Amino acid sequence: MNKIFLAFLLMFLFGNCFAQHPKQTTIRNDSSFRAWEKRQEVMALIRQKKTLHFLASADKDSVFIIDLSNCNFTKLPDVSGFKKVKNLKASYNKLKSVPGKYLKSDSLQEVIFSNNHLKRIHFPKNTAITDVKLDENRFRRIPRSLKRLKNLKTLEMEQNRIKRIPRFLRKMKTLQQVNLNFNAVRLNRQAVKNLSGVNHILLAGNHLKQLPGNIGELKAVRKLNFAKNEITTLPASFDKLDSLKILIFYKNQFDRIPAEVFRLNQLVQLDFYYNNLKQIPPAIGRLKHLKQLFLSFNHISALPDSMRQLTQLRYLYIHHNNLKVIPGWIKNFTHLQRVGLGYNHLFFIPDLSGIKTLKEADYQHNNLSHFPWKMAESPSIEILILRHNPFILSEEDKEKLHRLVKEKELHGYTLIP
Repeated sequence: MNKIFLAFLLMFLFGNCFAQHPKQTTIRNDSSFRAWEKRQEVMALIRQKKTLHFLASADKDSVFIIDLSNCNFTKLPDVSGFKKVKNLKASYNKLKSVPGKYLKSDSLQEVIFSNNHLKRIHFPKNTAITDVKLDENRFRRIPRSLKRLKNLKTLEMEQNRIKRIPRFLRKMKTLQQVNLNFNAVRLNRQAVKNLSGVNHILLAGNHLKQLPGNIGELKAVRKLNFAKNEITTLPASFDKLDSLKILIFYKNQFDRIPAEVFRLNQLVQLDFYYNNLKQIPPAIGRLKHLKQLFLSFNHISALPDSMRQLTQLRYLYIHHNNLKVIPGWIKNFTHLQRVGLGYNHLFFIPDLSGIKTLKEADYQHNNLSHFPWKMAESPSIEILILRHNPFILSEEDKEKLHRLVKEKELHGYTLIP
């Protein structure tokens, strides 16, 4: 502690010197981080002491939630006596194992051991547990003992080291969501079969380059998250996913939206943020149930006329593209709530003040010269961002706008001209 105090004293006395020398700046930052780290350890030990006291003194029949998070535990305290606990949380510790006897309670429904050092965990037979969260641990495989949880609905194991999707998942009829984001999962034909009964499948950040040819066997799937992979095309069977409602290909390498996507008639959310799209195919008009469309950070230069059929849209984000024109039919999107058209090359945008559901609009960084007064004065639009446009405003207009900005602030709204 004396060294840390000395470092802070030196920074106080010679702050300008440190600012001028990169190496000494690093020393300053390292010292600050070590001091912060030390404070966190002290706080964790205080929480640990209070938690242990609570576990020893509490009426075990009146406790329904046990939260052991952020206590620097290396060994899980004995909680086996709490028979009515529904939620057991022990995230942000240093646990390497969890005794199975602590997970036997017939009332236990949710188990959360995220951010620990776990490599394995043994689940006893239990018909009450429905949710298991083991994110950010050191698992190399999905624990086989999970199959003993007869009513498991949600399994979250994001940021581990998992490669295989085991066969026993196929027999877990109650399992609805599997989150394996940011692992090293090999999605092959057998893995698809093992996930065939799951509703929500999250496989973002697994370095996937292609999907297996039998992907269409995921008949139960309603949400697919393949964000942050390296996928460029889809297999022909992809259009067999008749129940799919949410499809996320955020940050992949598509240069076009595959035709198979436009045969998924039940889609309500489609996300192709950060790809290499140059156009939107006219077939997008087939997605009549679409409510959320995310196409930002691409190279799209025009909106096809068939998009006028997407009258159920609530969210429309196409900012950071090469758009020059927004067609007038956008005013017919009477359910629109949020629209993002910033960072394009637009000279004119249709007046959307007549859309009573519209809450947020972003038009920044375009070439607009005509200020959208009706939208700015709309009582329903809560956020309107217009900065970095070459608006032509008289001095009277500028004064009026200044008053309007202040008035919006008083009502908790945001107007950024």
